[in-house]
Amino acid sequence: MALLFLSINDDPGVWTRTLSALMPGLDIRVWPETGPAADIDVALAWKPPPGELRRFPQLKLIISLGMGVDHLLQDPALPSVPLARIVDPGIITQMAEYVCLAVLHYHRHIDDYERQQRERRWRRLPPAETARRTVGLLGLGAIGSHTARQLTALGFPVLAWSRSSKTLAGVDCFHGPEGFEPLLRRSTVLVCLLPLTGETKGIIDAVTLALLPVGAYVVNCARGGHLVEQDLLAALDRGHIAGATLDVFQREPLPAEHPFWTHPKVRVTPHIAGITNPGTTAPQIVENIRRLSEGLPLLNPVDRVRGY
Repeated sequence: MALLFLSINDDPGVWTRTLSALMPGLDIRVWPETGPAADIDVALAWKPPPGELRRFPQLKLIISLGMGVDHLLQDPALPSVPLARIVDPGIITQMAEYVCLAVLHYHRHIDDYERQQRERRWRRLPPAETARRTVGLLGLGAIGSHTARQLTALGFPVLAWSRSSKTLAGVDCFHGPEGFEPLLRRSTVLVCLLPLTGETKGIIDAVTLALLPVGAYVVNCARGGHLVEQDLLAALDRGHIAGATLDVFQREPLPAEHPFWTHPKVRVTPHIAGITNPGTTAPQIVENIRRLSEGLPLLNPVDRVRGY
């Protein structure tokens, strides 16, 4: 069994050592030094060049090196073989931490206090009322559900919207087109945790932003394609949206000339809300390779039609 590791963002040495320790004898090839293309059975990939995976005629499985698979499905030449994704407890925890940090940052007026520090001003702002800071989550999968639990544990009222009907204790759940507007109108912080699909691309646009309460905040740590960037800038500039924390962008790395870098109401991080950890994800990758070789059902298979 030969596995191709293809990612320009990750250290191949760490992955090779971790996978080899769990599955001694696994033949691991690191792109672009693939050897004979016909040797490759499995590809472990993150943002492969379009058409690249089609070069391997014996490919039997593609595993996304992350919880999202939009980076694979956007390739029209992607081989018609099974896809699997990583569902990593480490990423889930990191994403929830990132969202809680962003919500608390705005809730406790940290932007204002940082501004006061620069001005050397000593002034207390009115205390924040947690029960009045309603957080709306777009997405109630593994990441969204865990994030909702962490936010409710902090005392925030939490709303959640998903494609289909779901329930979660302590969370007001909405679904489908009819549930979208009611969630937006009550969300003082809107958080995007959706998979990127044809249905969710550009979901945070001028119409969505206008439905949020005046002074609401936006947090996007899902995919840059969810957000219409110019619409957010316009909403920030006219004061309808008070601030945004953004970890993902239409173009990455974010171009140096992009207005997000210097906008006073935008906080930028370089796609670090959830980083894949070889130590916590390699076991399920190895398990899927074993299942493939034994003809067993895969862990975390991807429905290409739904996009996740």
